[in-house]
Amino acid sequence: MAWSTRQLADLAGVTLRSIRHWHDIGLLPEPERLTNGYKQYGARHLILALRISRLSGLGFALDDVARMLASQEYGQESLHGLRAELDTTIGRLERIRTEIDELIRLGVSPDLSTEALVAMETLGRDPASRDVAIILSHLMPREDMVALVAVLEGVPEELKSINTAILELPAEASEDEIVTLADRAATELKTFIAVNYGTFPDIGGSRVSADVVGVVATENMNQAQRRVMRLIQDQLPVEPRGQQPRRDR
Repeated sequence: MAWSTRQLADLAGVTLRSIRHWHDIGLLPEPERLTNGYKQYGARHLILALRISRLSGLGFALDDVARMLASQEYGQESLHGLRAELDTTIGRLERIRTEIDELIRLGVSPDLSTEALVAMETLGRDPASRDVAIILSHLMPREDMVALVAVLEGVPEELKSINTAILELPAEASEDEIVTLADRAATELKTFIAVNYGTFPDIGGSRVSADVVGVVATENMNQAQRRVMRLIQDQLPVEPRGQQPRRDR
């Protein structure tokens, strides 16, 4: 008995597109055509189509399917490789499920990672703090984010007062006001960094990452506020943590 391409696809439980694609890549040999030009498939084509469908359904790439059809030994090797990939995928999906459960429990927007939420507990929930939390959660692993929050929770009242003064600084502030505020902030920050030296986590491991945080933090600031932030940055050490080697992620 012979079947048409559509009948073969129906019997094998696959689409016409799959049969044609398998032909195109040489995985399923094309049968001879009748005088009217129609293909006629036999039992060997059906069995081969079922084997291909089975292997691709397990998640094997078609290149691997071709090798497995040609070698039983390669099939066993591929099974071990696929098993390892599945372990990795399952682990990733379980982590995502745990994070989704946590976001559902907290009732927060899914665009915020749990790491960003940790940062916002200290930074605040205003739009600017939210943006900084998002970029920090991208640059830092969760354990470093927790460490950063612990450090920020110890920020002295004077620094908090300075931060408020910067956020309230009008765009038309004089240069004297800007310089005075920047010098005051830099002095307090240097002291804070010195006291907490060694406890600051690595923000991305480079000055580039620190600059990115700075750009995000100042995005919505006026000209005077940005001028203060630049002056503060100019007075701070390039590497607050010293010349410690970057940690591998």
